[in-house]
Amino acid sequence: MKKFVFSNYSSFQKLSILKTQPVIAVLFPGDMGTQIAKVLIRHDFKVITAGEGRSSRTLENIQNSGITDKHYLQDAIEQADVVLALTKPEGSLTMAEHFISCLKTTSNRPLYVDLNSNTPALASSIEKLFSAVDVPFVNGAVMGASRDVPDHAVFLVSGPYRHLFINLFASVFKIKDAGEKIEAASAYKLLFSMVNKGMNALFFETMTAAAHFGILDELNESLQAFLPGTYQDLIKTTPTYPQHISRRIDEMKGLADMLKNENLPHAIASGTAETFERVSESDIFTNEKPEGVTETFQNFKKLSDKK
Repeated sequence: MKKFVFSNYSSFQKLSILKTQPVIAVLFPGDMGTQIAKVLIRHDFKVITAGEGRSSRTLENIQNSGITDKHYLQDAIEQADVVLALTKPEGSLTMAEHFISCLKTTSNRPLYVDLNSNTPALASSIEKLFSAVDVPFVNGAVMGASRDVPDHAVFLVSGPYRHLFINLFASVFKIKDAGEKIEAASAYKLLFSMVNKGMNALFFETMTAAAHFGILDELNESLQAFLPGTYQDLIKTTPTYPQHISRRIDEMKGLADMLKNENLPHAIASGTAETFERVSESDIFTNEKPEGVTETFQNFKKLSDKK
């Protein structure tokens, strides 16, 4: 396959060059990365990764999903036409730096797409790194869980090179064009998250008080009866909090910082982060894997048991 050296082309040419299916490097195949890779493979894309130093679970994902393991990051980057970065947001900058380090011994300049739900400030910092080495960069995020890919999850993308991603994957994923500003996708994801995460924080604070007064079951039943639509919305998100509350805290802190930096109201974002921190510190979700909203709320009874 012909390699795509983006630095040799004008912006217009870069938008049209990806007409054939390139090699996609997924870094790395956690739950989301593995699901994305599987979908790409079903659409006849070649998907590669670098398994060196990854966890046993990631290596198992690689083996079971049809991803080609190039083992070393250097080899994966030299052979990739597009890199999809899927780490945790706190690992985004480190991943970008490792990627840039690998460019020292190759002329290849793959399209780099960060899908890590970064803060706008972090997205801007990463763009500066890539601009200095002539790498086309797309800032992105995924709205939805791994199980929602590809039918319901939405890929948010922003920046001058976003159309490269859109043109290549529009027939594979649901994609939302967030605009020219590189930080737009990050702001979009964070602001959207404030609605559903703020709702969960409201219910968590409510259940904390309900447990205190010994009326958790009764109040829960009334909320289901009088707010059926709202309660239905909680079904998708609430049971995930025992496993992912630390990530939710970081996300809401990032949102609060973004709003503060822009001199915008941030009381709800800050309060949501604080509520999640208190719930996390209470340890009521430790080793819990609830299957539904009611089961999740039952954990708040532990708070009254501690008194």
